[in-house]
Amino acid sequence: MRLVTFRVATPVGPAVRLGALLDNRTDHRIVDLTAGFAAYLGNETDEPTPRELAQLRVPPDMTGWLRASHAGFKAAETTLAYVRANPAAKGLDGETLVYARSDVALMAPLPRPHSFRDFSIYEEHMSRQHLDPTNPGAAKNNKKPAWYRAPPYYKGSCSSIAGPEDPIPWPYYTKRLDMELELGIVVGKTGRNLTVEQAKDFIAGYTIIVDSSCRDGYEREPFGPTKRKDFHTAVGPWLVTPDELDVETLDCSVAIDGEVCFAGNTSAPHSFTPAQLVAYASDNETLYPGDLLGTGTVSLACSMDHHHWVKVGQTMTFIVDGLGKMSLKVVQADAPVRHVDGMESLVAPPAAKPAA
Repeated sequence: MRLVTFRVATPVGPAVRLGALLDNRTDHRIVDLTAGFAAYLGNETDEPTPRELAQLRVPPDMTGWLRASHAGFKAAETTLAYVRANPAAKGLDGETLVYARSDVALMAPLPRPHSFRDFSIYEEHMSRQHLDPTNPGAAKNNKKPAWYRAPPYYKGSCSSIAGPEDPIPWPYYTKRLDMELELGIVVGKTGRNLTVEQAKDFIAGYTIIVDSSCRDGYEREPFGPTKRKDFHTAVGPWLVTPDELDVETLDCSVAIDGEVCFAGNTSAPHSFTPAQLVAYASDNETLYPGDLLGTGTVSLACSMDHHHWVKVGQTMTFIVDGLGKMSLKVVQADAPVRHVDGMESLVAPPAAKPAA
């Protein structure tokens, strides 16, 4: 299945709903899973509380659906089968069950992940920064021995997640904005200290992540990426369940205003599998439904490696075969305050040493 979170207009304002593509490959019509399952229960079974049970099995938010685990998965599959067999069906209260793609706005599949860990497992990533003519003096970046033993990651901001139709904001405090194409891994169950084999069963699905990064400001942020990362991360367009595809062999590409900057495959040399990342994240930490993990940049799919740099007003297109496509316009972010330019310190910096 390919599941989405979508927003639709109603007489009392926009409503956020959980949906699934009616036909995974050729038809992007979207089924409202909550209303659809209630209709199935009310029309095809003797369930006395169809609306209430639908809210439990397929609530209108992705994290709630993940918490329903196997029962939620089965209910979603049942709903799709029911709607395919009854294409003119309406909800129990006359609701629309199937929406045209153009009638809804897609949000991130997980509008607010429970947590976000972004790894870096692709060996080629950051291997060509020293060859960029726009970045003279950049050092060659070689992976250290520890990289081959343990996958490094940072924890990102869950409040900065954006959807597949939202623009990319360009912060005033960077001159080098880079968008990194990654695979996203969504955790579907609660677990801790998992083996790699166990971790396979904890993956609810996959999506595309576009990790927006400022490629300057490193001296300002010695404790890890904060303002350089926490302003925007795009996720979407949908969550694809593991039974649908093999994420180890997917063609992918990045383009700016239609010009292809990178074309590659997720099979490019990488240190660990998605299950290994889930297992590693679970070591002495508890994972929960709705946790989001990123693989880091696939191969050379960022400006630091392919050396094409986006500008305000341009549109970047990210495609991963089977996971979908996102076209995101870059816009200048608002700057009502400019604290990142520098704030008045309560203590004076140490005096500079006199020249020898």
